[in-house]
Amino acid sequence: MKIKSIDEHSARYVRLGLLTVLFGACLWAGRHGGGGDFFVLRNSVRAAWSGDYANVYLKNSSGPFFYPPFALVFFGFFSCVENDQVSILLNVFLHSASFCVFWWGIKYFWPELVSLPAFKRWFLCFCFAIAPLHLDFMGQNINLPLAALLIGIEALRQKAGRCSDFFCGLFSSLIAWVKVFPGFVTATYFVIGSLQMRLGILVGAFLGFFSPYLFFGKGGVYLSEEFIKILSVYHDKNGITGNAALNLPGWIARWGRYFISANVLSVLQIVIPVICAVLFWGWILFRLKRRNRDRERAIWALAMSLTVFLNSASRPDYFMFYVPLFACLMSEWPQLMNWVRIMVVTAFVLIALTQQGIVGHDLNIVLQYLRIPVIGMALLILAAVSCLNVNKCIPSNNNLGC
Repeated sequence: MKIKSIDEHSARYVRLGLLTVLFGACLWAGRHGGGGDFFVLRNSVRAAWSGDYANVYLKNSSGPFFYPPFALVFFGFFSCVENDQVSILLNVFLHSASFCVFWWGIKYFWPELVSLPAFKRWFLCFCFAIAPLHLDFMGQNINLPLAALLIGIEALRQKAGRCSDFFCGLFSSLIAWVKVFPGFVTATYFVIGSLQMRLGILVGAFLGFFSPYLFFGKGGVYLSEEFIKILSVYHDKNGITGNAALNLPGWIARWGRYFISANVLSVLQIVIPVICAVLFWGWILFRLKRRNRDRERAIWALAMSLTVFLNSASRPDYFMFYVPLFACLMSEWPQLMNWVRIMVVTAFVLIALTQQGIVGHDLNIVLQYLRIPVIGMALLILAAVSCLNVNKCIPSNNNLGC
């Protein structure tokens, strides 16, 4: 009992230390009025709610705004903020809540993970040390709260059972209207979910589509048109070229240009991820039919990773979506076969080789240009798929299904 108490105190100090770092990072990033996604989002919300619709998307002076019009409704509370200092406090609150959801969500889903004392102390510390996560806090990136919301939704679904399926479907659908790419998780819910969950997804789709028209009237029509326009120039205006595209389409573009014409390559960048997505949904239907519902947790973590891996806009600030799958695999570390362990460790190292994650900045730029981190992402996903396919990889009595 004494050892357990000491370990609990250690975990508490780790949480407090990380939260202190988080507060400092948010305050530092916002010392000149904020930065990153929340700075642009805050100004865009203020413009929309004041009726200045022309300065939300293409003419936005604070930076490019790429989110659907529903994001202006979802973050409407930013319109009540009159000064940057209060905005910074709001950002600190949102990111602190996101951190807590990450910590407790992972602890709830994979109790074996936090029962390992050393890993309990250092896992999140190491995650915060690599660029993908600490850049999200310092840059006040919107992906972190969205990932935390998705983890919270899955926690609710696992804890409350069928009675919560409608609300899980509803909220996951609304998140996809805040930013498009989490819609992959929503589509996965639609495939594996109950009738209540599918109904919730449809209701969320209805609310997400019509809310801007309800709150902004004719302005909602204008905002929707501007959103469609900016999607056509999204990659160019958001700088998603060269080293920034760390995903399957980016890997195809980087290496396919030596063998395939530009026109064919642009088609493959769309077709191959779509084929992978369809195969994934067909595969989980087959697996869940045979395994009933005992592996849905790992399926969900895998869907979170594919959300980033197949998305053509994914960059380092999307990488926290891989954390649940890492946690899932590491929680089953003693049961993993040796070749799967090698894949997981290699994946972790390669993904961390991003923007001064482990080694010097110049070398990391070269590694990103060669799409080395994308190979790590592929290894991580293949390791999870192997665990789900090979029965002897994980004992049949495993209650996590990873």
